[in-house]
Amino acid sequence: MKRLPFVYRVIRWLCRQISASWFREHGIVHEECIPKQGGVLFAAWHPASLIDPLLMLSLLPGQMTFVAKHTLFKIPLLGHFMRAAGAKPVYRKADVTPATDSKTSETGGNTNLIDTLSDVLCEGGWCAIYPEGISHVMSSPQKTKTGPARIMLKALFKARETGEEPPSLVPVGLHYSDASRFRERALVSVHQPMSMPPLPGEEGAPTPTNEQIAEFGADIAAERAWVNAVTESLGTELQRSSQGLDTWEDRKLLWRARGLLSVHRNRMLGRKTGATYAEAVMGARRARAAWLWLSENNPEQALNLKSRVSNHAQNMDKYGLKEHELYDRDKRPGVVDLISAVIQIIGSWIFMAGLITWGALIGSWPPYRISGPIADRLSIKENHTLGTHKIVVGFALLPIWWILVSFPVAFLLAAHSSPLWNLNLYGLLPLIQPYVTKINWILLAFILMPLWAVAARLHLLLWSRSVRSIGTLKQWKRLRRGEIPWDELADVQKGLAETLNEIGQGLVLPADEDWIEPPTGKDDCESVFVRT
Repeated sequence: MKRLPFVYRVIRWLCRQISASWFREHGIVHEECIPKQGGVLFAAWHPASLIDPLLMLSLLPGQMTFVAKHTLFKIPLLGHFMRAAGAKPVYRKADVTPATDSKTSETGGNTNLIDTLSDVLCEGGWCAIYPEGISHVMSSPQKTKTGPARIMLKALFKARETGEEPPSLVPVGLHYSDASRFRERALVSVHQPMSMPPLPGEEGAPTPTNEQIAEFGADIAAERAWVNAVTESLGTELQRSSQGLDTWEDRKLLWRARGLLSVHRNRMLGRKTGATYAEAVMGARRARAAWLWLSENNPEQALNLKSRVSNHAQNMDKYGLKEHELYDRDKRPGVVDLISAVIQIIGSWIFMAGLITWGALIGSWPPYRISGPIADRLSIKENHTLGTHKIVVGFALLPIWWILVSFPVAFLLAAHSSPLWNLNLYGLLPLIQPYVTKINWILLAFILMPLWAVAARLHLLLWSRSVRSIGTLKQWKRLRRGEIPWDELADVQKGLAETLNEIGQGLVLPADEDWIEPPTGKDDCESVFVRT
């Protein structure tokens, strides 16, 4: 892989820092599915606005050319950032009006885009596109546009003419525990490249209808039939890669079922650690495949199972319990665990009460608090942009605030005329006074500017440690509550888990040794079969 341009490497580094700050856990799986030769067009659903390209840019290897709606390029700071990252504008009918885009039509602008991206793919480059054409908060991908198929068709024709390696269309799954909340989890899941049908004019190519031939002519009709066939297959691939379901309620119940089954299996295997987010996503994929197969082959059992999982989830939420706590009641935290938790809390807060947390509060807390209400106002009409607005507003305000706050803080610390040293201070400040006052306070201001970010990152690490320890104390308290019907809840959960486990063991599901990946255009449930 050739060396990336310097500007692109800087932008990727910045995106990785933002992603590492916004998400407490994020990663990529199945990178081996990316073809080693030829161009690659990555296609993903679009549930989180600009967070989606931020995550993909941070985690996917190589240099990526992104496609974004052209109105984003008109935003001063964001537009420069996107151009530097190599993004290309796409013109949507809803965004193009004669008054605002007199020089560019939707058809003309997108034709140029298709030519540009097909050239990039033909030359072995990588591109990323969101085939729905919109970002949204729906529980599954929306209608797939024909753009990716048109790009692939043109790139394949060009590759054949020039003798280059043909490009590949690779579906990508984007998964979030909650993209709009700070310190949640995210995962990029790469899937197998799609199989392309024979090109128009070749034997076995998609056949156009008589109406298409009469309206467009034989050649154009053949191309349209090919584009429609690939677009339909891509729509199914997006449903599979994003684990789409009809409603968010179904998705939440599916994850709840995955969680209690995971706890049950961990208990049987003697494992104490919980699943990583990557393992949880794979578990959800298996649960979804089994659920859709069961809904098709035994709908009565599927509805009964859904009702049981829903009722159990409501009862668990009523008492504020997690699935693993029903099994761990007899192993609730003991004296040693409680002492360890208290020591962790005290240790974390000793450091947090010092320069680290004071640095985080002074340097990052004001812009963090301000960005929330601003993002809420900006996202009133488009809920899916809430997380994006939080990131954009927060990271735009942070450097401005660091500059503004560094000079007065540096003056108070290092200037000989500072009123701070006339006070009877305790703690660390009197100890560092002789050293700090030797530094010119203006120079100290520039030294402080990057240290605010360091303090904020260290504060997050200490805060996470203290939260985990506080969780141990809360768990100890919950498990001692006498009004909870422990035996009843445990029996229900055990029965559910055993039913789910029996269903899973009786089917061949994703990640099983004998699992066969479904062919292009088929969902996981169509490759599920009964184990003999």
